[in-house]
Amino acid sequence: MALATQPLYNALIRRGIDLQRLCQLAAQQVAEPGLRVVLLENAAALEMFVLDLQMELSARGGRPATSGRWRGPLQRRLARWWSRGMPLRDSQWIRLLSRRERVLASLFEDTVALAPVDTAQCLRRLAPRLQAVHLDMGSLAGATR
Repeated sequence: MALATQPLYNALIRRGIDLQRLCQLAAQQVAEPGLRVVLLENAAALEMFVLDLQMELSARGGRPATSGRWRGPLQRRLARWWSRGMPLRDSQWIRLLSRRERVLASLFEDTVALAPVDTAQCLRRLAPRLQAVHLDMGSLAGATR
């Protein structure tokens, strides 16, 4: 069973790691202290989400991913480079994070739909943590419009 679900879990783990690290980078770069706190809380929630996925996959006999996608570091370097030359405004960080979060949420929903029943049940238990990040990002993105 672990071999069949390992790619599903690892895709979520990699995206979660990438988004968590991007939230941390954004928290270092934003000007608004309150936004910094929210981004750090989201990064912590994403870290717990990833750890839960990794532990679940390990318990199923699989080998969990421990790093993000190969593009993640490249995207963060690009964001750092861009912010040095022309700092991103808080609203731009929010839009960037919101887009990436929507991709992760969509991947999560697709994974739940495609996964075997026992895996889908396990993933649904992890959904509230991801939904909290989704609500935060939706609120922030709505406030910047």
